[in-house]
Amino acid sequence: MSWIFFAIAAPLLYAASNFFDKFLIEKRVRDPMILAIFGGFLTCLIGLGILVFRGFPSIPSEQLIYLFVAGMLFGLALVPWYKALTLEDASRVSPLFQAIPLMVLAMSYLFLGERLAQWQLLGFLFILVGGYLLSVKELGRGIFRIRKALWWALLASLLFSVPLVLFKFVSSDLGFWDSLAYEFLGGGIGALILFSYVVFSRRVGFKEEITRTRFGTWGLIGSNEAVYIISRMCNFYAISLAAVSLVTVLGGFQPFFMLAFGLILSRWFPNVVKEDVEKKTVVLKLAAIILIFAGVWFINI
Repeated sequence: MSWIFFAIAAPLLYAASNFFDKFLIEKRVRDPMILAIFGGFLTCLIGLGILVFRGFPSIPSEQLIYLFVAGMLFGLALVPWYKALTLEDASRVSPLFQAIPLMVLAMSYLFLGERLAQWQLLGFLFILVGGYLLSVKELGRGIFRIRKALWWALLASLLFSVPLVLFKFVSSDLGFWDSLAYEFLGGGIGALILFSYVVFSRRVGFKEEITRTRFGTWGLIGSNEAVYIISRMCNFYAISLAAVSLVTVLGGFQPFFMLAFGLILSRWFPNVVKEDVEKKTVVLKLAAIILIFAGVWFINI
């Protein structure tokens, strides 16, 4: 099956997980760090399961360290992400994360020796611009203004970008499943670091939040994390098959899927989600969608 299927499936599932996150944080869980910690430990368990199934294959210590660092950074990236959200609205923070494809493009060029053809670079640009336009509410003079959340968002983008390049580097030699399993173990290390930080910084409040979380809520959290983990697996599998820069820029489909889910939920569950359907907003989104699909076409020439 083509890598592009998995590269697009990943942002589809990420978008679904984002709506889960929004519901949980607004309605059920006051401390979003619970989601990050729980998700990291669940990822670690899945990694252990894969290793049991594959007989705990041994890998060179250098590659093991790379994968552990990759998994750990994925979890720690949530800290500056949440910090950025405390400084600005999500609608202002999300467009800043279009820096991730640019960072991955630069790192894959410098460290992996990846080179994109002329038409692929044009497609990359189209998808990048389209993803950015889908992430903003409306165009205006202040759209490129430096915001308080900029540096936190850039730090989070860097922490999300490095693991993708590291995974591509290691999986080229080890293969997908072994690389995925040890990367997932690294996610457990990241969750342990976050857990230690939260316990020592606000032990009482965190303990109260854990005890007040109902069994049904834990089920929703588990379901959300399962969707998120499958999306990561799709993303990593696409990376193992194609240039990491191309896979990453196809994440520009995520705002498109967010828009589609938002419109559907606005129609059937308006008390949960209310999407902006003003004419100028719809026109902007349609133009962005056309750019993204044109970019995919150029990438596949």
